[in-house]
Formats: sequence, structure tokens, C-alpha cells
Amino acid sequence: MPDSINLQQISKLLDEKLVPIQKTLNQHGKLLKSLKKDQNTMLDMLDREQMDQRKRLERVEKHLELTTIAS
Repeated sequence: MPDSINLQQISKLLDEKLVPIQKTLNQHGKLLKSLKKDQNTMLDMLDREQMDQRKRLERVEKHLELTTIAS
């Protein structure tokens, strides 16, 4: 019987200590998801901008009858 009481006390103490840690981890997880979403948005925007610039360059080269420079 004393062992089960001791185990219950240990379990209760661990639960009390883990609750703030779990809350902190959940907050960090939400922040990471938000940062990932923002990163994806920025990368999509930059990719679209690069594609627009590439198309513009191709039109200018065609208009000026320039040969394309290999990169």
C-alpha cells in the first residue's frame, strides 16, 4: 500500500510539472506553423516575381532580337 501511495504522489507531481511544459510546447508549435505558413507565402511570391521577370526578359530579348544568355 505505501508503494502505491508513493507512486500516486510521484504521478501527481509529474503531472503538475508537465502541464506548463506542455502548454509551452503547444505555443511553440503554433508559432512554428505560423512561421512556416509565412515562409511558404513569401517563397510563392518570390517565385511568381522571378517567373514574371523571366518572361519579361524573354520578351525584351525577342523584341531586340538578342540571343539568350545561358546561365
